[in-house]
Amino acid sequence: MKDKFLLTDTVTEQIFSIVRWIFLVVAVIVFYYPPIASIVNFELHTFNYLLIFGITYMTVAQIALWLAPGNHTIFKLLMKTGILFDYIALIWLLFLTGGVTSTLFPISYLLVMHSTIYWKIHGAVLSCTVVVISYFILFWTSLPLPKLSIVIFLLNLTFLIVIGFFGALIVNRERHHQKLQYVYKDLIVRDYLTGLYNHRHFQETLKNSFSSNSKSGMAVVLADIDNFKKVNDTHGHVVGDKVLMKIGEILQNTIPSTLGNSFRYGGEEFAILFNTADNEKIIPCLEKVYKELREVQFVSENGSFSVTMSFGLFSNQQGISNQVEIVRRADKLLYKAKHNGKNQAIFDCGTVIRG
Repeated sequence: MKDKFLLTDTVTEQIFSIVRWIFLVVAVIVFYYPPIASIVNFELHTFNYLLIFGITYMTVAQIALWLAPGNHTIFKLLMKTGILFDYIALIWLLFLTGGVTSTLFPISYLLVMHSTIYWKIHGAVLSCTVVVISYFILFWTSLPLPKLSIVIFLLNLTFLIVIGFFGALIVNRERHHQKLQYVYKDLIVRDYLTGLYNHRHFQETLKNSFSSNSKSGMAVVLADIDNFKKVNDTHGHVVGDKVLMKIGEILQNTIPSTLGNSFRYGGEEFAILFNTADNEKIIPCLEKVYKELREVQFVSENGSFSVTMSFGLFSNQQGISNQVEIVRRADKLLYKAKHNGKNQAIFDCGTVIRG
């Protein structure tokens, strides 16, 4: 249940985007709806420009959020420009809605927290400082002011520093805890030596594939390093570990995450779960693995050597609903590849790729 409240950067930015749209709608009502506009009596002469600027930026940002993944350069740029946009909009609105005594000043707390999410304490200090300086300039250019306005100015500054800064500390703490949870979760599902997902995660992922009714659009691959016991006996277990690490690196680099994931199944055995049963997409991946293997030479005190691998692939075209049976059939194809001379991948359709 708690995990539902752990927000990624992408989700957080989407929430801020929604908040911006809400503020924009409220601002339009306040500035243009006669019954309310006549009460607040805000200055309208440059709000039209702010409105055009806001709609343009927010529309572009919204499209970018939909299209760009969270680790994309555009998304990272969007986060920074989003904070800059919030700052410009805040100061502009303060100027139009009463200056020092503007009722919209509390929006600055959101700006500080937004900055803290991405730049931690440095973001809190920087955003607080920039807002304080801007607010002071607004105060200075509005002099002389009634005593009540001066009191409001001082109170707003105090609340900004106290609420904004300590609120930012809380946000920073929660983000830190969130990242630690992600690290711990990743450690649970990762194999320490190879960096691949472990056997437990393989079984969970396979189970989830069945529960999501995608079992007919998947393929299971079991793989084994040929003659690995001889590598350990001849070159030592330390070198054997280096071989396993290199195999893990090759699988990570050659199996796109859009097609599937690689796992260390156990010992010198590996597994791949493809989210497609299309051999035209799978074959180039395995061919690339073999190409990488041919180019790698390992060195030990007893000389240099290379390794080969055997693969067995079962694409669940028949829609078998028993995950144990699917693994068993892939294992049977792997055994066939080993029995037929190793260094090859055998598919359930009869296709053979040789290393």
